[in-house]
Amino acid sequence: MSDFQARSVELAGGFKIEGSVAQIFPLFSPLGEKLWVPGWSPELLHPLGASWVRGLVFRTREERGDAIWVVTHLDREGHAVEYHRIEAGRYLARVAVRCVPRGERETEVHVAYTFVGLSETGNSEIAFMTPEAYEQKMERWKVWIGHLRLRPPSASEGRRSGGDARRARRPARGVARKPTARDGARRGSRSRS
Repeated sequence: MSDFQARSVELAGGFKIEGSVAQIFPLFSPLGEKLWVPGWSPELLHPLGASWVRGLVFRTREERGDAIWVVTHLDREGHAVEYHRIEAGRYLARVAVRCVPRGERETEVHVAYTFVGLSETGNSEIAFMTPEAYEQKMERWKVWIGHLRLRPPSASEGRRSGGDARRARRPARGVARKPTARDGARRGSRSRS
């Protein structure tokens, strides 16, 4: 038996952002994140033809190899999603996002990460995942999403519980440029602290 002991850390935070919950929540889908996360390019693997369902498996290319993601919980009406992400030989991460409407034009985003080391390499990376670094990460996310100019919700959208996710994820014409990795973080920073 190995003497390896997995390190783990739980980090939680969030931010308020302008935009209805019907506009903001879909931005945390695998394809929705392409609108605001620099370098984000998920490869949807299973089930065929699905873009955001419970059980969806997708892959991202990271600086140190592939990451495999699984949508383990999706509550569209409650605006909550949970992902499990595995970087083989490094760590497992649980990512939970919940969006709460604050009126018709503002959304509070809650994000919680749990990391579990799968190796000494993973343990050392987790050691750098501090509450201060996580707070900076949430600030970057807020700035990146803030670069999108989201159209104001229509009267009917404000009354619906979930809105049309396909329409909501499309930014209005004249969207500000998408942030790049040079705007403050490395490629793949969604998963980095």
